[in-house]
Amino acid sequence: MAFNKTIIPRVMASILSQTRNVLQAEAVLAVEGAETFECDVEKLQLHDLTAIAGLGGPISLLIAFSFERSLLDVIFAKVTADIEIPEGEKPLYLRETAAEIVNTILGLCTADFQNIEQTIALSPPVILEDARCIHRPRNAVFASMRVRTEKGVVTVSFVGPRELFDEYLNYQMAG
Repeated sequence: MAFNKTIIPRVMASILSQTRNVLQAEAVLAVEGAETFECDVEKLQLHDLTAIAGLGGPISLLIAFSFERSLLDVIFAKVTADIEIPEGEKPLYLRETAAEIVNTILGLCTADFQNIEQTIALSPPVILEDARCIHRPRNAVFASMRVRTEKGVVTVSFVGPRELFDEYLNYQMAG
């Protein structure tokens, strides 16, 4: 399996730029800073709600946006300000808000990779609602960055090669 981990810094830069744009446009939130971690972190720490989507083709990464609840609550309040949330439906709308924000960010990122000669597929986001820690298998690559706003943090984790994991970040043994 020929996985090119040198693409990760380029993907990180694109995601940081597009996250900054989307948070400003959708939630009127400014990104105060970002800390990038090395490309070979040993474990990923996920917050309360994580939206995971995959970039296929030559990129071959699963990308997990793990939101601190305080940040997601602010985004949710802004994007649902003009709609009425049915009684008991807030958890569903909160999950859908996270998925839509991630879908928007990654969709915009695909334009940043137009010069790559192959099509880049984008899988729909899936939602994990439990905080958890994922340890890196020997043959995988993990990278991570924290994007800070005044209302909270979103940790963006990069997992590759994509084929080693299912859409919920469960390791799949080569079989």
